[in-house]
Amino acid sequence: MARRKRSKSEGTHENEERWLLTYADMITLLMALFIVMYAISTTDVRKLTVLAQSLSAAFNADVMQGQRAISINPEQNTSVTADQNQTGGSPVQADMKAIQAALEDFAIGQGFGGEVEVGMAPQGIVIRLNDALLFSSGRAYLDDHALKIVGKIADILKPLPNAVRVEGNTDDQAPDGILFASNWDLSSARALSVLKAMVNSGVDPSRMSAQGNAQYNPLTPNVDDVSRAKNRRVDIVVLYPGNGSGQSVTPMALPTFP
Repeated sequence: MARRKRSKSEGTHENEERWLLTYADMITLLMALFIVMYAISTTDVRKLTVLAQSLSAAFNADVMQGQRAISINPEQNTSVTADQNQTGGSPVQADMKAIQAALEDFAIGQGFGGEVEVGMAPQGIVIRLNDALLFSSGRAYLDDHALKIVGKIADILKPLPNAVRVEGNTDDQAPDGILFASNWDLSSARALSVLKAMVNSGVDPSRMSAQGNAQYNPLTPNVDDVSRAKNRRVDIVVLYPGNGSGQSVTPMALPTFP
């Protein structure tokens, strides 16, 4: 049987379709590239926040000025050194940045970032703790979780030479009367509980003082449950001479951890 010859048209047709293989490979590579680019662009907010805080603390937010680094690794010391302000800025600002960075990392790791605030006030640096983070309603007893929080704050503040005042604040609702007859008693007892826990954690007692403000130093008018919850708090004030250290913390908005 005579072998049939391939027609030129069949060969031409076969060659013309070869470009489809190259095209398919190119589309596959482009798709892989877009997937990688999308994955890179998808941001984990929590990881990004922790990274930003770690870098900020490590370089004390002033990299170009060469300030001393501070580690905020949970396994390492997160204390604030007394010579944080080696270059640039005031001592209180440098200390505030270091305290905030160390506490931010701890608060986010423990899952209560929104209930801890660190900021500046006329008296110095204020560490503001929501009462629900530390106490049961109408009580002044610190459980193990609350003691861990206060102990971490004590570790951070121990190296500083500054006096520290603990201020208890309540809302305008009277306590149940079982343990405390008035908000003066409740706010003072809460301040003393935090003070004693800090002393037990190693803070020099000669640096410490406690003050109960009852409902008379509110952050916001006590008009509803939300405002009352904001006013129930403990303020740990790192005092700086000449900054109105004899006065209660001025009710002001402080930056809140995310």
